[in-house]
Amino acid sequence: MSYCIFALSSLTYAYKGEDALHGAGIRSKIVRLDGTETKNGCRYGIAVSPPDCPDASNVLRRAGVNYGDVLR
Repeated sequence: MSYCIFALSSLTYAYKGEDALHGAGIRSKIVRLDGTETKNGCRYGIAVSPPDCPDASNVLRRAGVNYGDVLR
């Protein structure tokens, strides 16, 4: 299964984002990134299924979780 991954700067933001997505009914999981996969060297990400990607983006922004790249 493929995922849409929102790259984050810290594990703290990953947990905050995961909590916000869970509250909105969107299934997600925290993943560790290589650091070379993103422009800003982000080390953590939140993976969601591709159909949930647009809604997840809105939830993260409303929760104040700023993400960098979106990996697909």
